[in-house]
Amino acid sequence: MNTRSAATLVLAGLVLAGCSAGLGPEGDRVNARAYYDDYQEAEADGANNYSVGAAAPNATGQAAGAASPHPADAGKRYGWPGVTDDNTFTDEGSSRWTPVRTRPQSTFALDVDTGSYQVARTFLRDGYRPPAESIRVEEWINAFDYGDPAPIGKDAVRVGADSGVSPYGAPGTALVRIGVSTRTATTAQGPTHVTFVVDTSGSMDIRERLGLVQSSLALLVNNLEPEDTIAIVEYGSEARRVLPPTKVRDSDRIVAAIDKLRPSGSTNMEAGLELGYRQAEAAYDPDGVNAVVLASDGVANVGVTESSTLTDTITQASSKGIHLVTVGYGMGNYNDTLMEQLADHGDGFYSYVDDFTEAQRLFVDELTPTLTVVASDAKAKVSFDPEFVGSYRLIGYENRGLHNDDYTDDAVDAGELGAGHAVSALYEIKPANAVPAAGTVVGTAGIRWATTDGGKGKEVRADIAWPQAGQQSPSLRLAALVAATAEYLRGEATGEDADLEALRADARALAAADVSGARQIEQFLADAASIDPSRVGG
Repeated sequence: MNTRSAATLVLAGLVLAGCSAGLGPEGDRVNARAYYDDYQEAEADGANNYSVGAAAPNATGQAAGAASPHPADAGKRYGWPGVTDDNTFTDEGSSRWTPVRTRPQSTFALDVDTGSYQVARTFLRDGYRPPAESIRVEEWINAFDYGDPAPIGKDAVRVGADSGVSPYGAPGTALVRIGVSTRTATTAQGPTHVTFVVDTSGSMDIRERLGLVQSSLALLVNNLEPEDTIAIVEYGSEARRVLPPTKVRDSDRIVAAIDKLRPSGSTNMEAGLELGYRQAEAAYDPDGVNAVVLASDGVANVGVTESSTLTDTITQASSKGIHLVTVGYGMGNYNDTLMEQLADHGDGFYSYVDDFTEAQRLFVDELTPTLTVVASDAKAKVSFDPEFVGSYRLIGYENRGLHNDDYTDDAVDAGELGAGHAVSALYEIKPANAVPAAGTVVGTAGIRWATTDGGKGKEVRADIAWPQAGQQSPSLRLAALVAATAEYLRGEATGEDADLEALRADARALAAADVSGARQIEQFLADAASIDPSRVGG
């Protein structure tokens, strides 16, 4: 069955009352998984046909003018890039120790992206270790839940500081996790208006990319409310409106639009974003949630292709309350750098989807709640007392640094925090002279943000205390393990005891203690250990 026939069954199920053909397993409006499964089936049959400049398939899945579907070796014959070919990553550098007496304060924009960790999982699944330049450690840390409680009272943001002995640092080194959480969404929020900007260039026919995008759209159809709206813009060589803002209750019309998406042409991301934002402005509701979701492999080869220029339109729209979420699909001919930078400028976040399970996590569990921005331009400033702390190291956030004066300037663009978001930042700290007594306040963590109603900036703070000997909470141990794994795979020294087998042993111990997220990192480390270290993606 190809994608076209799957959607036909869906429409039949919607039209014929009492008939469940084409509906999802839970009686959803549409069988979201069918698009992904059918694209995979077409790939196995050799029907997907991507090549540079190739024509799109016709209704039978054949290339226009072709005598027969492509054979099973279509990837080699038609020039599909492998997962390690033609990818674009930017190495943002490594964290460095900073003397407290010369720079007692560390200031940065908060970041809720997780794409780097998901990209690494994709490489491991395909038999490669992730390249060092693809690893942004904070995105790995923020891919895990550390159980931070939501704010109490009227504040939108809570901050806490959990300190302990550094598991992988030199003797006498402490580790601090700054945990930030936001209040959850309330039922009083207005309707959600999502404009999908879908890359339908020829490269989206590689493997199951476009099928996974279609599944993602269908998941939204199943999980948004009837009065919410979805609009769809597609772009290849040019941009085209596929669906104007349409209420989810009109699901048959939305499904028909999803089914029309076809891969062909070059990649004019500029045209797609411009048209997408025009659709988002048409649906704009000052009392609702307004977002553009860019679904792409990140390649831009027609029109404006530089992120610095593409972000001008995005920045203007974000100031009006239209936020950008970038979702990457498909390794091989993939531009991670562009997708990450666009999300940062669009006051949204960057994620990566490599299979249907990940699509469910993002589009069912996380996307719609976190689209409600509760804290704009959120920034952190961590200050250390030179009497007690000699030096510190912020692990990650290399491309999110700010000047100290930016912290109190509410006009400075920083990170947006959605409802129910949780963000962490890890610091290693060394004592100035003698190790401070347990419980000694050695610093302060401050979080400042602008309220969404345009009011005066707000701030919350938490003291940082020196830990007791041997003190390590389960959540701190997990965060330390995730960070050490990322730094190890970057080829950076994380301590004498942080080799791969030691990290695996720590993961097994946390999993045995039933620490949330530990089995996930345990499996990740097992996959990494099974791969020859010389097999590194690129």
